[in-house]
Amino acid sequence: CHRTAPDPGILACEAPAVYRPRHAEATVFYQTFEQHFEKYVAAYEERFEPRSGPLRHVVPEAVVQFLACGRLQGGFARLRCPSCKSEHLVAFSPTVAICV
Repeated sequence: CHRTAPDPGILACEAPAVYRPRHAEATVFYQTFEQHFEKYVAAYEERFEPRSGPLRHVVPEAVVQFLACGRLQGGFARLRCPSCKSEHLVAFSPTVAICV
C-alpha cells in the first residue's frame, strides 16, 4: 500500500499482481542449451581445448542447473491465498544467476 489518493490522509492500495508462471522451456535460449549443449561438450576437447584450454567443470554444472531452474520436477512450494483459497505451485530455483 502507498499514498496515491489526493488526500494525504488516505492510504490507497493497488490490486495485487496476477501470478503468471513462467515457462522457461518455451524460450529459444532454454531450447538452445537443451538441444545443443551435449554436442558442444562432446566437440569441445577437439575443437576448442587446444586454443582455450580444458572446459571448466563449472560450465556443465551451471547448464544442468539452468535447465532444471523453474521446473516443478526439481521441487516446488504450494502457495495458497488465505482469503480466496487460490493455489499456485512455485518451482524452486537453483542458485545460478542465469535463471530465466
